[in-house]
Amino acid sequence: MSIRRPSAFALLIATFTLAPLPAFAGGILAARFGGEQGHPMTDDPSAIYYNPAGLSLKRGTRLHLNGLLAWRLASYDRPTGAIDNPLATGAMGAGTPQSDLAVNSGKADLSNVIVSPFLALTTDFGVKNLGVGVGFAVPFGGQASWNQNGAYRGSLQYPGAVDGVQRWATIDGVIRSQYIMIGGAYTIQRARLSIGATVNIILNEANTIRARTAAGTDDVTTNGIPTEGRSQINAKNVTASIGVGVIWQPADNWWLGVSYQSQPGFGEHRLTGTLRNKLGSGDVTEQPIELTQNLPDVLRFGFRVRPIRRLELRLFAEYQRWSVFKNQCVLDATIANRKCAVLPDGSLDTANGGAGVVVVLPRDWKDGGGVRLGASYFVRDNVELYLGLGYDANVIPDATLDPSLIDQEKVTVSAGGRFEFVRRKLALALTYTQVIYLDRTAPVRQRDANGDPIAPLAPSRNPDFGGKYTQALGLVSLALEYNFTGP
Repeated sequence: MSIRRPSAFALLIATFTLAPLPAFAGGILAARFGGEQGHPMTDDPSAIYYNPAGLSLKRGTRLHLNGLLAWRLASYDRPTGAIDNPLATGAMGAGTPQSDLAVNSGKADLSNVIVSPFLALTTDFGVKNLGVGVGFAVPFGGQASWNQNGAYRGSLQYPGAVDGVQRWATIDGVIRSQYIMIGGAYTIQRARLSIGATVNIILNEANTIRARTAAGTDDVTTNGIPTEGRSQINAKNVTASIGVGVIWQPADNWWLGVSYQSQPGFGEHRLTGTLRNKLGSGDVTEQPIELTQNLPDVLRFGFRVRPIRRLELRLFAEYQRWSVFKNQCVLDATIANRKCAVLPDGSLDTANGGAGVVVVLPRDWKDGGGVRLGASYFVRDNVELYLGLGYDANVIPDATLDPSLIDQEKVTVSAGGRFEFVRRKLALALTYTQVIYLDRTAPVRQRDANGDPIAPLAPSRNPDFGGKYTQALGLVSLALEYNFTGP
C-alpha cells in the first residue's frame, strides 16, 4: 500500500466544495468576499466579518449569496544548489546522484481553478437601529495541486520525481478555516455611532501530502536504494473567535470604521488527526497526532466619504499579526505531556518541556498588512460602478518560504459594478480583481567547510526551498442580494 495523490473525483470535490482561495492578502489571509463592498465601513452584509457594526446601517431583511471564482498560476524553480547532498559520480551514501540532479532541481508549476462561497442573512426584525445576522465564509486558507513532471512518469528508478521538485514541501494540500458567524449591531442615533460584535465558530482543517525521508532531507537514494517516501497529515478541530467593531458617521457624507478580529482559538489551537508515512521501502505506518499552530488577529480601519452625491471615495487598511505563526508542530498524540518546544537551532528543547515532537515546520512569519483605495460612481441611484487599487505586504521570510505556503508583495486592481432591480429589492454585483505578485527569489542555504548545508536540526530539519517563485491570480466575485422588505 502507498500514499497517493487524491483521485480526480476527490480533487474535484475539494476544489468546488467550500474551497479556500489562495493567499490574497498577507500570508494565508484570503478574505476578498464582498468585492469592493468588503471593507470596515461597509453597510453590505459582508459587514458580519469585516465590521459587524455595519449590520445596523441598513433596514430590512437581506439574503446575500456571493460566489468567488479564482484562477491561479504559480511556479517554483529550484536550483541545483538547494539539493542537500549531491553525490559525485560513482560515490556511495545518501543523496542525489550527480548524473540525476534533475530529479531534485528545475521548474515546477501549477494551474488551479478554485471556487469559494460567502453567505449571509441579515435582518432588523422591524426594530429601528438594530441589525443581526448569520453568515459563512472562508477568510483563512490556501489550496494547491501541483502539476506532475511528465519526464518521470513511469520511472522505475525515481518514481517519486513525477510529483515535481516542489514535492518535498507539498504535492497536494489544503489548509483552511471556515467561519460560521453570528453577529449583532446597534446604532446610537444621538451619537451617530454604530457598535457591533460577532461570535465565530471556526472549522479548521489541514490536509497535506509531501515527499519525506526519515532524515528530513531530499535524498532520493542511499547506496543505490531508493529512500524517498511520502507523508500525509490530515487533521481538524473546531475553535471559536470574536469580532468587534464601531462605525462613526460624524456627518451625513462621512463614515469612519474600526474593527478587530481575534485569533482563531484566541491563541494556539490544536488540530487532531493522523499522520501516515511511507518511508523508503518500509510499510505504511499511521499514528494519531496533534498539529499545533497560531493564526493571527486582524485590525481593520478606514473611512469613506461622498464629496458629491454620485461619488464615493474609500481608503482603508488592515494590520495582520502574523508574528504569532512561529511553527506548525506535529505532536505524537499518545505522549501525555507532549509539548512543542524547540531551540533556535531547531533541536528539541527538553529543558523547557519539549516532548512528543514528531516534526516541526518552521514558519517565523512577520507581521504584515495592506492598504486599499476605492472609488464608486453612481450613474443612477440603482447603478454603481467602482474601481479599486491596493497593496499587500509579504509576511514570509526567505528562510521559511516554501511552495506549500507562498507569499509575495502584491498589487491588486479591481473593477466592477452593482445593479439593483425589481423595485430595488434585488441587487447583483460583479467584480473582477487581478492580483499582481512581485517575483521573488529566496537564497539557498549556506554550507559549512565540508560542503554540508547549514540547516535546522531534527525535528525541524526540512529540505532547502531556495529558488525563484512566481504567481498570478485572477478573481471573479458574483454576488446576489435580495431585500425581502424593500430598500
